[in-house]
Amino acid sequence: MAGCLDGKVVVVTGAGRGIGRGMAMLAAKEGASVVVNDLGASVDGEGAASQQPADDVVEEIRKAGGKAVANFESVAEPKSAEKIVQCAMDNFKRIDGVINNAGILRDRIFHRMSVPSTSAAPLLIISRSRSRARSCTSRRRRA
Repeated sequence: MAGCLDGKVVVVTGAGRGIGRGMAMLAAKEGASVVVNDLGASVDGEGAASQQPADDVVEEIRKAGGKAVANFESVAEPKSAEKIVQCAMDNFKRIDGVINNAGILRDRIFHRMSVPSTSAAPLLIISRSRSRARSCTSRRRRA
């Protein structure tokens, strides 16, 4: 696998399924070492977490000749964001990019959504980007 990301390390959140999976596979195809981050919950954020989706993507990348490692941290918490970045550092000794894909689907008419459903999605979107950006930035400043 070689391409425009040769030698780079990329974290892809929400990489166990769907678009995130596709982004992780493409990053690997282009030569990146990939941290496949996925909590493993259902697309609506409900249900028990499973490590299987992230593990499956890592296995696919490795079978195709790429480098990847799974990470199962939630993107919603600052401490977890640091652990995601640390996973990249521990496994690949650097981090060059983050694809903030993780999210939860709230495919309901607004007036039929519960209060927890209404508040969870915007909080996740804001906190995931802020947390990982701060973790990466502080790591880069120390380098």
